[in-house]
Amino acid sequence: MLWVVAVRIGVVDYTVGNLGSLLAALKRAGAEPVVVNEPEEANRVDAIVLPGVGAYDAAAAKARSFKRVIESKPTLAICLGMQLLFEGSEEGAERGLGIFPGRAERIKAAKVPHIGWSYTRVVKQLPFLEENYYYYLHSFGVPYAPDARFVAYVELQRPYVAAVYKEPILGVQFHPERSGKAGLALLRNLFAAWRR
Repeated sequence: MLWVVAVRIGVVDYTVGNLGSLLAALKRAGAEPVVVNEPEEANRVDAIVLPGVGAYDAAAAKARSFKRVIESKPTLAICLGMQLLFEGSEEGAERGLGIFPGRAERIKAAKVPHIGWSYTRVVKQLPFLEENYYYYLHSFGVPYAPDARFVAYVELQRPYVAAVYKEPILGVQFHPERSGKAGLALLRNLFAAWRR
């Protein structure tokens, strides 16, 4: 019998968002999620998740304390978490992690916040990311421009970065935990890649 060891994932707690649906989705995808509050706790996990719910300034301050861990372990950053990977945001005064160039700005869309399913175009093939409909819930986004690290975009009144990648870090503007089968497939494929 083949035993597959689950990826133990540390979900960073910004202390201002509900993590319940994210933890449940990570479990459904075959991971063992645990909430982490301090960088030292990351020593007991295989990977890190920056969740997508919270206030920018509080989340940025917390994320900066995890920067060394984020750059050294496989990391998934969701929605707000993805925006934290950039240099900053119009949403707050705190600086971001600066792992990727650019800043988040208030999106230009038919309705703000942009809520619901949107088709996500992939411009750089990755084994765990498929072009598909994913669920979005955001008022801020990073404008899309050609860059080898910007691997997908969503078209609103202008294109915005939907996914950014620099091994071992994947950031997605959409919410995989709310994206049904497509989101679950992304998580499972990503965890399989992390196990290799």
